[in-house]
Amino acid sequence: MSIETHPFGYFLPAFPKTLILGSFPCFNGTDYGDWFYSGSGKNHFWKLLSDIFEMPANTLEEKKSLCEKHGLALTDIAHKIERKKGNCSDSNLRIVEINKEAIERCLASEIEKILFTSRFVERHFLRHFPKVKVPSGILVSPSPAANIHIAGLAEYKQLRADEIVVSPYEYRLLKYRELLMQ
Repeated sequence: MSIETHPFGYFLPAFPKTLILGSFPCFNGTDYGDWFYSGSGKNHFWKLLSDIFEMPANTLEEKKSLCEKHGLALTDIAHKIERKKGNCSDSNLRIVEINKEAIERCLASEIEKILFTSRFVERHFLRHFPKVKVPSGILVSPSPAANIHIAGLAEYKQLRADEIVVSPYEYRLLKYRELLMQ
């Protein structure tokens, strides 16, 4: 196993409101993609943000513009990791070094809310930053691998039965709106 170092650091807009804290970029066999949450090419993160904020998020410039306009800071909990297997799952990651400097820089900007991309990220954050008292929430995983988990959720089944959502993507969109727009 080799140690990977975070390729992107962090993004801090001029007027940050929300810190979105992920785990570590996905390596697609060639690279990590052009920016956060895009290495696998399958992750729905940017499509979700694009749909919520009604802004394109296809290019690096569009992604940064969306984050800047809506006060979204981005970084990950891990600065260095080892992968137990060759996939992008959080359960596959062993954190070698916490991304302390990037997270502290984001927190120093008086972030109003932290959104974690998984419980794995939340657990590591709380372990390493126990004194931080900022409202937080956990986003539904934007990975298509989470569709099976979503399909088994009682809330999802009820929302489908009530015809409020028709797919795991619509469920994610609903949950992301709830956390990002409050």
